[in-house]
Amino acid sequence: MANTLLNIQYIGNEGLLVLANTCVFADKINRQYSADFAIKEAKIGATTNVRKPPRFIGTFGPALNVEATQETYVPVSLNYQFHVDVQYTMADLLLAMDQFKTRILVPQLAAVANRIDSDSAFFSFQNTALSLGTPGTSPTSYKIFSDARAILALEAAPKHMTPCAILDPLSMSSMSDSLKGLFNPQKTLSENYETGMVAAKTAGFDWFEDQNMPVFTTGAQGGTPILTTPISGTAFLTSGWAQQGTMATQGWTNSTAVIAVGDVIQLAGVFPVNPQNRGQYGRALKQFVVVPPGGYAPMVGAAAPGGPAFAAATLANGTFNAATGLYTSGGGGALTLTVRECCISAGQFQNATAAPASGAAITVNGGTANKSLVSPQGMAIYRDAIALAVVDLPLPRGVAEAARANDEDLGLSVRFVTQYTVNNDSEPTRADVLYGIAGLYTQQGLRIMG
Repeated sequence: MANTLLNIQYIGNEGLLVLANTCVFADKINRQYSADFAIKEAKIGATTNVRKPPRFIGTFGPALNVEATQETYVPVSLNYQFHVDVQYTMADLLLAMDQFKTRILVPQLAAVANRIDSDSAFFSFQNTALSLGTPGTSPTSYKIFSDARAILALEAAPKHMTPCAILDPLSMSSMSDSLKGLFNPQKTLSENYETGMVAAKTAGFDWFEDQNMPVFTTGAQGGTPILTTPISGTAFLTSGWAQQGTMATQGWTNSTAVIAVGDVIQLAGVFPVNPQNRGQYGRALKQFVVVPPGGYAPMVGAAAPGGPAFAAATLANGTFNAATGLYTSGGGGALTLTVRECCISAGQFQNATAAPASGAAITVNGGTANKSLVSPQGMAIYRDAIALAVVDLPLPRGVAEAARANDEDLGLSVRFVTQYTVNNDSEPTRADVLYGIAGLYTQQGLRIMG
């Protein structure tokens, strides 16, 4: 019986499953292709908003006290159109699908999946303030993860879900020795295979290994940083909510690249609160993460390592290098930082015990010794901490074939376009995805610094 020529729709449907099954980190976050996110026929650079539910305080006694219903929104920018382009011959299209997948489709879609995975992991650590561990020191202690589970619980993480611990292979190896009595072969723990899974429900987490987990170099710091007197910036609120804001700081070494996107800072006298009962938990200071002041820029051109691209921005004091992600202090040691989340000292969205005092001391990455250190970044994370929005790309006209495969359950959409070339009897074919990444409930994620 003669072989049937593979068509682009069939290839697309099979490719969607390959893409879904190759992701590790991106499979553990809120991955949606739905009415909440999806913009049909979207273009790179489009933005949509994700609604977050309101919070309420409540009142004692019989008197009515109607609270304002304040819904908040998180913007998702569709900055990343990534594609891998290959060329099929007519002979390739006569192969059985299992041969075609092994030879061509799997390598093509694996590159797409790894890029999505890598960008999601970079964005996640750069926008997550909660952290444990020491930069430059591989994690080896069970207590790091028991503390991580406790902190996430105190940040009102969902009790009905099991969070994931996702580490790079070397960090996973360093943890395996201390957990070797708990880790067991995955076969004995689950009937369902998941890519990268090491163990299930161990120390409160499902454990996954992902070679796409990023490495972060902490800022060089320098000087004796403090908040300005009087306090200035949009990161200090007594009510309402904002995703991020600015902090005016001073006391850094003059004209020096002192802070990197992803550095975690703490302010003297400011402690975290449980978002439901608004009471302080623990004795550690509240953590804020330094984010790019202009947000993230659409990426174009050849793929390169290093995660998402930063947009250029002008600061009130100091400068920001969008190519390196480094903040440089001004000539007088002043520097305006953009941080996530804002310090909210009262109201429905309170997240801190109090506003900081003028001139409050600033600590970076837990202490002055953690400067310019290479630190692999693992994550202890619940699914709703970060969202990956994947949307439909338009189907072009005037080509040999164009098809789109999408699935709401998988949370993915991929487009295949092919055009016949008569000079070599082949069909150059591209597989495209268009996606954006946003922080939803970033307090449901915690970085494991290594």
